Amino acid sequence: MALLPKPRLLKLQELTCSLFNTVYNPTSARTGNKILKQRLIGPSIVNWYPAKMIKLKEISNMFPDFDLVDQGEQRRLDDIARRKRRGKGAPKKGQGKRAIVAASKKK
Repeated sequence: MALLPKPRLLKLQELTCSLFNTVYNPTSARTGNKILKQRLIGPSIVNWYPAKMIKLKEISNMFPDFDLVDQGEQRRLDDIARRKRRGKGAPKKGQGKRAIVAASKKK
């Protein structure tokens, strides 16, 4: 099989590039075309996290005339009140162990 002349091969390559919608690069220079053809990762990153769930507190703030009660929050507040009655609640801000130790060092 006889070899085709170089200009004819380049013309053939240009024609195939136009037919198959690829980049014609006769000098084989690095163009970054491989990176540019890749799918964008932005939409997949956005879809990675689920949609924001609306909370009962937000609904009750939007409609204050409805007396909605968040049972989980109510249970938490009841537990805190029960612990404080027994003397097991969290100390007021600035009255914990660290503040007591710091006050004793200053004396």
